[in-house]
Amino acid sequence: MPAAITGNPFLDGLLERAPAAPSTPRRGQDYNYPLRMYLLPDGRVERLQGDPHNRAYYEDKGYHLLSDVPGRDGRLSEVEQYQQVEYPKLLAEQREKATIINAIRKAGERDRNLSFEDDFDKLSLDELRAELKRIQDDYGKPIRISRSRAAEREEAARDRQVAGIETADQTSIEALEQRRQARPPAGR
Repeated sequence: MPAAITGNPFLDGLLERAPAAPSTPRRGQDYNYPLRMYLLPDGRVERLQGDPHNRAYYEDKGYHLLSDVPGRDGRLSEVEQYQQVEYPKLLAEQREKATIINAIRKAGERDRNLSFEDDFDKLSLDELRAELKRIQDDYGKPIRISRSRAAEREEAARDRQVAGIETADQTSIEALEQRRQARPPAGR
């Protein structure tokens, strides 16, 4: 079995499939085709042109066109599976890797005695966690990993959006009536 290219079972499964046979595109209009999602041989997913000529070209190059047709038994289509399930996982993994890399680099800036090679971008998340542990053991002090400011800002923005909105599953009629009576009438 070939080595996993992306580390994601769904995307690696799609890459293992045999490439489509070269096809001849049908004739027709060459405009107003929506962009389609393709899985590239290196494991990236990109939105590219969806007209028949470009689709044939991309498939000849070994790109896999992600299907937007729902699967059997109510399963998600490949596009939905990627967008709703796999992409959030990949994004969370990338953010965790970035957080660990930034923490190691900041520790290196604070203490000049801490030396390491900066080739963290090539490591997988598990390898990066092991490298962080090794650096902490060599350093003798824990390296604090903090949440990014962007994540904190996103959480604060979400909190502001739902401020004052009842998010409980159920509210009794009596509680709603009490709240309505407690509020002053509008416009006075």
